[in-house]
Amino acid sequence: MNNATMMRLAQLENPRFGLRQLPNAILISVVLIAVSGCDKSDSLKKTRASTAASSQVEPLPSAALVAPPAPQDMDVAALEKDLNCAKTGPKQACRIIKDFSQAQRFTAHTPSGEGRWVGHAFVVAKGVETERELVLWAKVVPTSQVGPGDLAIKVGFDFFPDDLKSHAEKLVRTLGRGDPPSPKNQAFPFAKAFIPAKQRVIVNTAGQSVHVTAEESIYLRAKAPRSVFIVNPSTSREAAPGDGMYAELWLADW
Repeated sequence: MNNATMMRLAQLENPRFGLRQLPNAILISVVLIAVSGCDKSDSLKKTRASTAASSQVEPLPSAALVAPPAPQDMDVAALEKDLNCAKTGPKQACRIIKDFSQAQRFTAHTPSGEGRWVGHAFVVAKGVETERELVLWAKVVPTSQVGPGDLAIKVGFDFFPDDLKSHAEKLVRTLGRGDPPSPKNQAFPFAKAFIPAKQRVIVNTAGQSVHVTAEESIYLRAKAPRSVFIVNPSTSREAAPGDGMYAELWLADW
């Protein structure tokens, strides 16, 4: 019996309340009603406390993100066949695809974690080859910025502006020889400051290439000590077999 119940019983026995004069049956009824009211109050409090405790449900742990399977590597032999490299295919594109087949996985490893490569890009359209100069940017990023299975690296590339074409050609030849760029070369500052508008993540393939996560099929490989190859077969419906971009680049800024 709790304190409130005991106080009520004491009041019932106190002559000031005039209840001692009541008949025994009435007195017993009054006592039972008082005890019942107190018990109901205590029961209600316990029910509310139990309900509040049960409402504090622990959240379920989130499901662990699972990395998708590695994509298939590019079929080099099929691409060489599409380019007709065994006969009269585009010379530079066929040379690059051959070097690409012997290269290793691109890791974007540089002392600063951010590097830029400069080189020739040979664009094949309907079997006709044209040359442009290209700069590739790659940077190591926190794993929180990439998805499951992606490498913690972002990449992007673009062509040099037309007004820097002659300087870009000289810069590519210089880097290809392994020589330092001339301080007068205007394409070199552009390359050092280049940050692509589109920064994409990469993922290891089941082979030696890394694949760029994009709407296009872009594959990268590296060759020690400073070379990188990009192969980007065209996915256009109007493209002829073998159309696309084939690039060879050299480390320019690290």
